Amino acid sequence: MTGIENLKTRLTYRGGNQEQRMQQDKLNTLKKALLYSYQAATARLADGREFRCLINPDKINNDYDNKILSIPYKDVCLNKPKLGKTTDGIEETGIKPGDVFEWVETGTYWIIYLQYLEEDAYFRAQIRRCEAEIEIGENKYKVYVRGPVETTIQWNQKKGDIWNDINYSLIVYITKNEETLDYFHRFTKVKIDGKMWEVKVVDPYHGDGVIEICLGEWYNNTIAEEAKKEQDAQPKPEPPAEDSIYIDGPAEVHAFDTKCEYSIKNAGGGIWVLKTKKAVIRHQTAAAATLDITTGRSGSFTLYYQRENEPDIELPITIRSI
Repeated sequence: MTGIENLKTRLTYRGGNQEQRMQQDKLNTLKKALLYSYQAATARLADGREFRCLINPDKINNDYDNKILSIPYKDVCLNKPKLGKTTDGIEETGIKPGDVFEWVETGTYWIIYLQYLEEDAYFRAQIRRCEAEIEIGENKYKVYVRGPVETTIQWNQKKGDIWNDINYSLIVYITKNEETLDYFHRFTKVKIDGKMWEVKVVDPYHGDGVIEICLGEWYNNTIAEEAKKEQDAQPKPEPPAEDSIYIDGPAEVHAFDTKCEYSIKNAGGGIWVLKTKKAVIRHQTAAAATLDITTGRSGSFTLYYQRENEPDIELPITIRSI
């Protein structure tokens, strides 16, 4: 091997060109720190895998606990069986903005919300502590919550009656994904630690991979909650057979819903009919129809699909109040 080839081999081992060598040196320094630094920690990701990382202090006050996370893009998973040499077990951590991980040594949860894009040797980002949980469907999300900052109460008086307005507010950071983007809109109701809140503002551009939500205090409706629990406890209807004729679409809608879509299965050549003023057909073809709900009250009605010399096909639809 000539001297030039030997030098090339050494440079390749150290990372390659000058920039790549700098990146490799920074990564090597981080990996040493993961073993010996006072700030070294273990991160348990959402999928249960564990990796070593650095969690350095940044800012902390009564409103938030902010720290800086440093973790390799590729590393050895701590809770998987060892595979030969250490380098054989290296895998992608897959960590990204919007992820929530557990700091194992402290049992706390943290959301990643601002990545340092200039750092390309390893993943580095701002993280914020999550101390609350929000349930959406079957999924639970750990979220950062800034509590109310209001210091006064607005009192009202009229004809001898005295009352005060609800005025507490919250700021929430939650993971941005398809489910949370679809769920959170203005006036959406959400429960946090047993108390109901109403969405005022949704900002999906506040940080990397997170949604900032501004919430206002709202009323707990225990009667509606008990009714929903009873409804959820009822047995679900059996799905129709594949070859049966039926109307496919939501059997429950909300007041003033628009663009409710329905289609006919295993039939055709008919028309859609409504015998109510609670909804209107905005568009229809022989195969599908789009409805708008025109009432603001709860109730019910029936959607019909009529064919010549054939019995009507019906779908009872329930309207839920907003």
